[in-house]
Amino acid sequence: MSRHEKASTLITSNRGLDDWPKLLGDVVIVAPLIDRLMHHGHLLKFDGKSWRLKEAAARVAKASADN
Repeated sequence: MSRHEKASTLITSNRGLDDWPKLLGDVVIVAPLIDRLMHHGHLLKFDGKSWRLKEAAARVAKASADN
C-alpha cells in the first residue's frame, strides 16, 4: 500500500496472463491481482525468439566445438 501510485513496479513473466490462474491456482485471486497490477499500468508484450536462449545455444555450440 505504501508504494501505491508513488513508485514503479516492474513484473516480468514468460507466461501469458491467461496462464496465471493455472500457475497461481485460483481464478478468484488472479482476476483482482491482474486488475490491481494493470490499474495505471502498461503491458509490454514482446514476441519473437528469446535472446537468452539464443545466447545459451551459441555457448553450448562453442563449447562443443572447442572439445
